[in-house]
Amino acid sequence: MIRYRRAVAAAMVAAGLTAFGAAAPAAAQPDDQRFADAVKALGIDTSRIPDVPAVGKQVCDLLTSGLAGNPNPVPVVRGVRSTVQNSGLDRDKATGLMRVSVAAYCPQYARLVGR
Repeated sequence: MIRYRRAVAAAMVAAGLTAFGAAAPAAAQPDDQRFADAVKALGIDTSRIPDVPAVGKQVCDLLTSGLAGNPNPVPVVRGVRSTVQNSGLDRDKATGLMRVSVAAYCPQYARLVGR
């Protein structure tokens, strides 16, 4: 079951980090724009990502679903970071993406992912 969840999660993040997907909305919300700016500041190439905010929201969805069935947040956070890392980012960028996702879309998890 855990392997299946990881595979599904990896596919979701990978899909968000590829050129395939829905077009970005014409008028970005303030949180979305701050998130997109933070991702660019990390040095992550967003030119092929049609909906950058969707990636951040997917990271939060992964944290939410993982934490729902696991009282220990450590393996969940590591699993999400690994999933993001498996989509082609190095460890530092994957960690940074996870942190800016949490800051923008799910601040209730900030204590779990650090600063």
